[in-house]
Amino acid sequence: MKFEDMEISASLKEALAKMEYTTPTEVQERVIPVMKEGSNVIVRSHTGSGKTIAFGVPLSDRIINRKSRAALVLGPTRELVVQVKEELRKINRFSGLRVFEVYGGHGIEGEMQVLRGHVDILCATPGRLLDHIERGSIDIGMFDTVVLDEADRMLDMGFIDDIRKILEMVRPERTHLFSATLDGKVAVLIQDYIARYEEILLQEEIIGTDIIEKKFVVPREQKFKELYKYVQEAGRERVLVFVSTKRFAEALRERLYRRGVHAVSLHGDLSQQKREQSLFAFKSGRATVLIATDVAARGLQIDDIKYVINYDEATDAETHRHRIGRTGRMGTKGYAITFLDENPVQRSYSGKQGRGESNGQRAYKGIREVKSIQFHLERGY
Repeated sequence: MKFEDMEISASLKEALAKMEYTTPTEVQERVIPVMKEGSNVIVRSHTGSGKTIAFGVPLSDRIINRKSRAALVLGPTRELVVQVKEELRKINRFSGLRVFEVYGGHGIEGEMQVLRGHVDILCATPGRLLDHIERGSIDIGMFDTVVLDEADRMLDMGFIDDIRKILEMVRPERTHLFSATLDGKVAVLIQDYIARYEEILLQEEIIGTDIIEKKFVVPREQKFKELYKYVQEAGRERVLVFVSTKRFAEALRERLYRRGVHAVSLHGDLSQQKREQSLFAFKSGRATVLIATDVAARGLQIDDIKYVINYDEATDAETHRHRIGRTGRMGTKGYAITFLDENPVQRSYSGKQGRGESNGQRAYKGIREVKSIQFHLERGY
């Protein structure tokens, strides 16, 4: 199956060809025909599976062919909402459909002005959409289709009440849900608001096709030196660095900048404009290093990353998996490096560490590899 063989509008085929998309991914091949015919879909898929195109193509096709009035796409973060909007605009570059986004963190007046005009597809965070509804700046009745993108994340972030309010006000004819998991709160949401649907399940555990993961014990005072070594080794290749706090992301960026490395940061304290500037610089290759908190671990489409470096360890296994899954994609080999703060050998010692430690204990303070694994899976992250 090729996109050109699908029964979709010629303008969409032309745009997909322009984007050099020829063969649909699994989720695209399975979702597009079902949504195009008007059935609800519940899809279990992970970031990087191509789900934006999977729902964007049939949404657009139905509006182009007057089978749908307008569509609303809800996402958990402004980063995801902006990314989805950009992708939907690309596939509609020849269709004439008007795609916009609304999200918190910046002035609302400009959004209100945009919403006074015609909108075919609106990408929104739940809170900002409710702000517009309360202000009367949007005609919620124009939407007959709703997509809940990364539903599990929206529920984890506490948007359940907002989503319920929106669905009860919109009362869409068609509701589609995309999520990494379909149990717990997501299952309850499906039961309450999506009566009939087709379930499409992709492989649950998906990581990069070829990732070499290494874990090293690195004393905190030597971490920067090790990071700089990998940055130098990568050359012009992209390096994604994860840290635990917003403040340290900026501090590390400045320290690399003083070493002549064009690094940018991505975290919650940045304005939307600065976030977009950082992502553009990283994606375009102007910046070779992106230092991020876990806001970048999911929901961002960044290909060709040579190294993912966990400068600070992830708080849980799922977050770690999403972090390292940013590399080793699209058939390329990637490297995931994790700096461990504490030498596991030292944990077995009794008594206090520090000035009174023995020479034998001090010997374990060097850098030591404790784990190295290579992954080879059939499908990319």
